[in-house]
Amino acid sequence: MSLNRKVRPNLTNYDVLEMVRSELRESEKRVMKKMVVTAVCTVFSIFMIITLVVTTQGKTVRNYAAEAMKKAFEAERAVYIIDEAAGTNFLEQSKQTK
Repeated sequence: MSLNRKVRPNLTNYDVLEMVRSELRESEKRVMKKMVVTAVCTVFSIFMIITLVVTTQGKTVRNYAAEAMKKAFEAERAVYIIDEAAGTNFLEQSKQTK
């Protein structure tokens, strides 16, 4: 107990009750500080995890987009080659009709 009071030889029940109450208040303050620190750390951890997931998924999405663009370019090139090889010139005819 950390009360700065004179110790009397004849403690009453009221004195003991007052000391116990002060100790309870101090312990409640310590528990609340620990709870607040725990809550802040939890929120910070959740934020960091979300940031990590978004960062890693962003790279994956960019890779998927780049791959899709490459495949689309290759498909367009293949259609152009087939169109010229067949001699139909459908691509040029469709450009002229627009």
